[in-house]
Amino acid sequence: MTATPGAGTDRDSRTILRRYYLAMAVPFGIDLLTSAVYAGINDHPLSLLPLTTISATFLLVGVGLGAWLLIRPIERFLDGEVAFANIEPALASLPWRSATIVACLYGPMLALRLLGPRAGYTFGATIEVSAWIDTVCSFIVVTSFNYVLTFFVVSAYLDGLLAFLFRTRGVNINAFRGAFRRKVGLAVLFVSFAAMTLLAGDIASYEGDRLLREASQDLLASVVGAATIYYWISRALTLPLARLDRGMERVADGDLAVRLPVTSDDEVGRALSGFNEMVDGLAERQYLRDTFGKYVSKSVAAAILDDQERKGRAADTLAEATLMFTDIEGFTSLSEHLTPADVATILNSYYAAIVPVIQRHGGVVNNCIGDGLLASFNLPLPQERHAAAALDAALEIQKTLAAVRFPAGVQIRTRIGLNTGPVIGVTIGTSDWLSYTLLGDAVNIASRVEQLNKQFGSVILATESTVRAAGEGFSCVRLGGTGVRGHSGEVVVYRVEPPA
Repeated sequence: MTATPGAGTDRDSRTILRRYYLAMAVPFGIDLLTSAVYAGINDHPLSLLPLTTISATFLLVGVGLGAWLLIRPIERFLDGEVAFANIEPALASLPWRSATIVACLYGPMLALRLLGPRAGYTFGATIEVSAWIDTVCSFIVVTSFNYVLTFFVVSAYLDGLLAFLFRTRGVNINAFRGAFRRKVGLAVLFVSFAAMTLLAGDIASYEGDRLLREASQDLLASVVGAATIYYWISRALTLPLARLDRGMERVADGDLAVRLPVTSDDEVGRALSGFNEMVDGLAERQYLRDTFGKYVSKSVAAAILDDQERKGRAADTLAEATLMFTDIEGFTSLSEHLTPADVATILNSYYAAIVPVIQRHGGVVNNCIGDGLLASFNLPLPQERHAAAALDAALEIQKTLAAVRFPAGVQIRTRIGLNTGPVIGVTIGTSDWLSYTLLGDAVNIASRVEQLNKQFGSVILATESTVRAAGEGFSCVRLGGTGVRGHSGEVVVYRVEPPA
């Protein structure tokens, strides 16, 4: 996720830093527009020059210097001079510190403009002197407007800056000392009382036509200001929420690679950080499930990982199942003539050929010991026609092996034994070692039936219970009853042949 800084990244770094200066210049742009309107209303265009000069002195030179001091730590991080942990406080406090600088410089500039006419200097325009109450109200509202505006403009910029740092440097802020409610409260408080304060100052200061004129101008200014503030508030507050919403949609679609930049130090930032931790946990869980499922069946792995009581074991399950044992014919003599590495290669190729066949027919591979394999159908993975599925899998295994050419020019034949009966899936072992296995007389019979292939010269043998459970559609030749070791009584077996 972390990108190595290069020429392109350096150019992007310079661009993202320049955007901060543009964000800090927004109050100057608005003031320039306001000064133009002021000059137009009073029909004195020459007043625009002194007004712009004063504004440039305070808002371009003064604010520009303050902006350089605030952005300098971030620039040093991008240049590799300091660690990210050292600039986290500067990042988190960037909006309110930027707003404070603007307010501290805009306040004196506005006071100069408001008090200038009382000293006889009207900036080249013939205007009436404002009453003291109106002057104080205007000073409070306009200075507050620029503070609030700068706060949310820089907050929106900070969202983009932190997204850039996450994308190019792989870093996220981890300190959450802010409060989302304070940001909302600041916005609501200003929008609610700004226009009311200006109108109250007009009413307390003027009468007649002057009151109507002043009130109309202030009302228009309040509407424009509220619209401007609303735009930047909505961007600053909704950008991270929209990003979080899109991230949740991607996770719902199964994308566990998504990670989000943490772009604020409040509850929303904490939610974004929590989202990343949640996806990390889901990805780790999926990795464990996939990896665990390569050592035990995925259904067993899922049962263990999904256990709400966190016992670390799958619940014991009793069911009728069809068991399949496979064993490579002549594997012992084969191992004598090959190196262990060659034997391992052949076994990997062998299992790569037959395991997908078993899984494709709904079976679960429970255990592999050397060249021997135990698979089950209907436990732990439920399956209606498990006996028929096991017979289909056995026939396809033989067909698949006949077409495979194994390493070292070896041709492999495997013997298969099938039996259907009641078994229990249990987790056995100690507190430090556990194994999921299938127990029951049916498992023992399936193992012995596989060995009977040597006696009958067959490659697939199935007990009568399996043949009956599978139903019609299979070519099965009854070989009669035979005794099996570890089981009292005879077991009737059938040779299963491929369809004609």
